[in-house]
Amino acid sequence: MSGEIDFEFNVPVFAGAPEEGDEEPVHRDTPRLEELDWEQTKESVVLAEELGFDAAWAPDHLMLGREKAEYECWTLLSAIAGFTDEIDVGSLVLCNDYRNPTLVAKMAATLDVVSEGRLQLGLGAGWHEPEYEAYGWEYRDGFERLMRLDEAIRLMKAMWATDPGEGASFAGERYEIEDAHCEPGPVQEPHPPILVGGTGEEVTLKLVAKHADVWNTDVFNGDPDTLEHKIGVIEDHCETVGRDPDEIEYSWDGHVICTRDEEKLEELVDLMTPIQFEAEYQDRAPIETVADAREYFVMGTPEECAEAIKERLAVGVTKFQGWFVDFPDTDGMELFADEVMPVFA
Repeated sequence: MSGEIDFEFNVPVFAGAPEEGDEEPVHRDTPRLEELDWEQTKESVVLAEELGFDAAWAPDHLMLGREKAEYECWTLLSAIAGFTDEIDVGSLVLCNDYRNPTLVAKMAATLDVVSEGRLQLGLGAGWHEPEYEAYGWEYRDGFERLMRLDEAIRLMKAMWATDPGEGASFAGERYEIEDAHCEPGPVQEPHPPILVGGTGEEVTLKLVAKHADVWNTDVFNGDPDTLEHKIGVIEDHCETVGRDPDEIEYSWDGHVICTRDEEKLEELVDLMTPIQFEAEYQDRAPIETVADAREYFVMGTPEECAEAIKERLAVGVTKFQGWFVDFPDTDGMELFADEVMPVFA
């Protein structure tokens, strides 16, 4: 572990390089990866563990990459837990509507057991409507999805808290169970850390204050000023719900370009930009230049990456979940591990 600061690896679960004839990547998390290859994916996680990264995270989507190819999150995490020994595994974040929460509680308990206590359970309300439509799930309005997430977390905690040999019961407006057993229970006490992802200030961040051990922002709320503001909102909600804000850890999930090669840096920034923010971020200018990118990415030389991390540490972030966008080249993650992580050891 890295002491009070965790450096973590986002597993490339889809290929995002531009398809033939396209100028922009299919997805900017993996803008140089042209195709999924299981051995390559596996080797990247093994390397991350060898380099000392604290966790391997996978997003919970179903068809984001080139030709809509993507690994399913929970199956992938289970496989990773099987071929690693020390690195934590986590979902960033599991869509509540894709699986029944009673089953998720059972799945989480089992994975925590077989990984010997290495699960971090990231949860979210869901947002990617095309996946709902393609897979036949009902896409409810945002508030309803968040209320379902609230109930789901309460249900899961009830299952994990039940004494051995006893079943859990829960009667909510959206979920109801009776005498549901969850044995064996999780290894971690009282349960695996729950990470809640999202940025909506009135409802989502209040759910963080009520339920989460860790809050995770999305990649485009990761600039220090926005992080500081959102953390302040969570702390205000903690006062409202009667919770100590020190019980919550804050994480940054974003793009990392670590290189001493200026030409490579410019190439990757050119590939990543411009990024035009969607309607919810209309107050922000597009990311178009290297200077723009520095506001949101951790990028540059190892020294510059360390400074960007220090800026986020200063506002309260202690977990850093990085997409190394030069992948399948591993030079960036290796340089980061060799020269950035030791600064904070």
